Amino acid sequence: MNLVSTIMQFLAPAIINRIAGSLGLGQGLAGKAIAAAIPAILAALAGSANRSGGAQQLSSVLGQQDPGVLGNFANMLGGPGQKTMADNGLSSLSSLLGGSSTNVIAGAVGKFAGIDSAQSGALMGMLAPVVLGQLAQTQRTSRLDANGLANLLNGQKDNIAAAMPAGFSNLLEGTGVLDAVSTRSQSTAHTTATAQTTTAHTTSRPAETTGSGFDFSRWLVPAALAVLGLYLLNTYGCDRVDRVSEPTTPPAATEPAASGPTATPDTTPTPTAVAPPTPSNPASVTELTSMTTKALGSLTTALGGITDEATAKAALPSLQDIARQIDGVKTAAAVLPSEAKTPIAQLVAGTLPSIVAAVERATGIPGAGAIITPVLEPMVANLGALAK
Repeated sequence: MNLVSTIMQFLAPAIINRIAGSLGLGQGLAGKAIAAAIPAILAALAGSANRSGGAQQLSSVLGQQDPGVLGNFANMLGGPGQKTMADNGLSSLSSLLGGSSTNVIAGAVGKFAGIDSAQSGALMGMLAPVVLGQLAQTQRTSRLDANGLANLLNGQKDNIAAAMPAGFSNLLEGTGVLDAVSTRSQSTAHTTATAQTTTAHTTSRPAETTGSGFDFSRWLVPAALAVLGLYLLNTYGCDRVDRVSEPTTPPAATEPAASGPTATPDTTPTPTAVAPPTPSNPASVTELTSMTTKALGSLTTALGGITDEATAKAALPSLQDIARQIDGVKTAAAVLPSEAKTPIAQLVAGTLPSIVAAVERATGIPGAGAIITPVLEPMVANLGALAK
């Protein structure tokens, strides 16, 4: 189960549109803010559950959640009960995270999405019952006690970290909000640095194992190179071959001239020399997931900045670059077996509704649609394929 994806799937375009309307926001800005707020709230809850007494407090708050909150959520938006719902949600978050952490998240979301503090605070209050309601439903269904709830959130750290939009986590650095999910990122960075010092050895001999464990560090860099090689080959490969220069050094005088065409040294990178992604190589899937996360974050930012024909023209180069990135991910993921594609599919499926909503908003702007639609239509189709 991926909690981020489950919650984002609940927040369908129709619901995001109603949230946007109730806050006086465009749908694209609301979608961008929601995509940042959901993983941030879950990261903070994971950290709270790991503190002494935190899991028991969370379990107690979830036990008080209305079992019908998710079913009634859409009807509450824009109605007389919306303010009460949002106030109660903000109060619940503050009791679990502390008022300062709740305000820090709201401030970062507002700055990231470009909305004011009142709108980001109200949004946090609206999203709180969705996040807590989903957690409460999962707790009841799985019959989890406080420790089981803490274990559930700990098991979601990778999904939460992967769902953070590009650039958003920088706004929360040093606040403690992301401490629960930052350990893995630091560990991965250390592993990467270690692997880089032994690249010459890892590319010339097979990975060693200790018992039944897989030596992750030996294959991290080769796997990353495989993914990058596939992307470069797909995007630039043909042009690179055409531009290979002819050698300028004449043949040695002691050797007779060849009767056939002179061979040209092949300086084109050969990505197939490195093992392609496999189910036993988790680094490959992690790298693709990271590439996908960054592309989706960049896409959300680019779409949110389109307000007229001029901004659409300005955003076009970025959109074209993002389209190439997504196409590269799709090409690289094609060599993975279906079960290894699951993390990527869940990530894309969780954000696709808000992406589609942002695309519809941007292409509906007079003068902008004709400029960006030729790039966005195939891009959305590629994202749809990745989400399956």
